[in-house]
Amino acid sequence: MGTEQIATARRESVSAVEAARPGPVVPAAAVRVLLVAGGGDGRALGVALRGEGWCVVSAGVEFVAVAREFRPDVVVLPGIPADPRGRLAQLEEVVPEVPVLFVSGDVARAVARVRALVESAGERAPHLIVGDLVMDEEGREVTRCGEPVRLTATEFELLRYLMRNPRRVLSKAQILERVWGAGAGARGNLVELYISYLRRKIDVGAGRGVPMIHTRRGAGYVLKAADPGADAR
Repeated sequence: MGTEQIATARRESVSAVEAARPGPVVPAAAVRVLLVAGGGDGRALGVALRGEGWCVVSAGVEFVAVAREFRPDVVVLPGIPADPRGRLAQLEEVVPEVPVLFVSGDVARAVARVRALVESAGERAPHLIVGDLVMDEEGREVTRCGEPVRLTATEFELLRYLMRNPRRVLSKAQILERVWGAGAGARGNLVELYISYLRRKIDVGAGRGVPMIHTRRGAGYVLKAADPGADAR
């Protein structure tokens, strides 16, 4: 697979995401997944992975050559390829330190395992990535769908906490202590106020319209990859 084929695969990945939800294309900073697959199961998994907002390129026996050009963030293998020792050794030479995940069975479970791996890597890296939302912790810059999002220092810290705990419901008390410190007391309205600020910039700004920050009544707030069926309340 050459450079043009990878570019085509990237466009196809973007098209799949656009078909699943409205909004701009996936940015170049999106998580890059190399799917080593073939057959029906591989195609279904590819569609599900693209639905997470990731850039997915599929490859067969030539996956080592594809990895050399594509530079994936994670390699996913449904099952174990023929001659695994030889090819996987070559893969490790081409993209050292890139995690390789073997998955099998249920597609939803496979996607959950990949998501957990991506989120875990994001916590260790200077860039936090949740779907099409990207935070450069060192540069203190945030983009969504490739568009810059300008945040105050407090908004940045609040978003950082949410992005470090994706898909986890965080209570107002937890957020107050982490962002404002123990002396913030019971000022839950402060959390509500800043969550509303973030929503205007992350969920609504620049015509994005697909929410990532959600309220769980009586429990707190959760940030997760954009879901066209979700409704921020």
